[in-house]
Amino acid sequence: MRLPNLVCMLCNQYSDTPVCSFCKFDTRFLLQLNYKGNLLRYPAISQQFRHTGYSCLRACGEYVWPFDTLIHNTKFKRCLISPSILANWFVEMCFDDDSLLPDCLLPVPIQLRRFIRRQFNQSTEIARQIGRAIDRPINTDWASRTGGKTQSGLSRAERLLNLRQAFTVQVPEDVHHVAIIDDVMTTGTTADVLARQLRAQNPDIIVEVWAMAITLRKPLTKARL
Repeated sequence: MRLPNLVCMLCNQYSDTPVCSFCKFDTRFLLQLNYKGNLLRYPAISQQFRHTGYSCLRACGEYVWPFDTLIHNTKFKRCLISPSILANWFVEMCFDDDSLLPDCLLPVPIQLRRFIRRQFNQSTEIARQIGRAIDRPINTDWASRTGGKTQSGLSRAERLLNLRQAFTVQVPEDVHHVAIIDDVMTTGTTADVLARQLRAQNPDIIVEVWAMAITLRKPLTKARL
């Protein structure tokens, strides 16, 4: 009988879990830096992201090890364990005791040619795992990407111009509070464009953005609460 591969997917050392306790201990979560709950409350973070359409940002950590490794494995190696790890960490690390959960989760859509090549959307896989953990539905038909270039390598101004006509959005019925799910946030432009289109159709809707990791221009230190 073949035994399971009992190694940590990050350090390749023995582990009875996909990520060993040592690697998790070495992970730099935003919560451990006293950045918790709505990250837009902290100027060190909020000033780095465009957020005219959403009122709350939650994320696990900065886009460095191990988040970059887990997200890369999800997107390019079709590792379906990584979304589960990211989702579990997000649920564990990103909510205050008084956090109000949204009515549904909305994964960021990807370009059709990317979906055909990968056969999955990494944001959808993460949203499914989070949805199971917090008992919330996901809606994968709320938006589609109809044009625009890939955002990678574009400046903040170029990203905004590129995305203005890139999406078609439909507000889900009978919802008043939603969370847009993304794997990594670089400038916030994609999420902000989507949030603004949701609010253009329903000005009263509450929009949050949940990202597994955020890319920052300046490293964070412990927040003064």
